Amino acid sequence: MAKYPSNRGSESFMEFALMLILLTIVMLAILLIVGDNVREFFNDIGIRWSLIGGEGLLLPLHSYWLR
Repeated sequence: MAKYPSNRGSESFMEFALMLILLTIVMLAILLIVGDNVREFFNDIGIRWSLIGGEGLLLPLHSYWLR
């Protein structure tokens, strides 16, 4: 048995924190690179949805009262 207490818990916490920070940096870099394309993609979907009358599908009960 070891004479000194194990400090493995804090080491695993630090490893977890470093991995989380690294993952956050990678995700932010990806968003900076492809962020405009993703925004344009969702804008196109929104425009197409509104052109086919998708707004009425979201609120079927309220569309009766709006007529």
